[in-house]
Amino acid sequence: MKEAMFYQKLPGDKVHCGLCRFRCLIGEGNRGVCGVRENRGGILYTLVYGKAVAEHVDPIEKKPLFHVQPGSTS
Repeated sequence: MKEAMFYQKLPGDKVHCGLCRFRCLIGEGNRGVCGVRENRGGILYTLVYGKAVAEHVDPIEKKPLFHVQPGSTS
């Protein structure tokens, strides 16, 4: 777990998340609408730091790599 960015600490161990459009007010021990940021002791932590959010195998025969190592994947 890593301390999140883009949030403000508020009195009473609450935090105001500023990452997305919901601007969640998150109380102690709770998560925001996204479910991936959690308030622990008045510090907002990201629960997904360093994890892949998308993965896809794509053929390399597409622009701009059309003739680079045909048959391999990017």
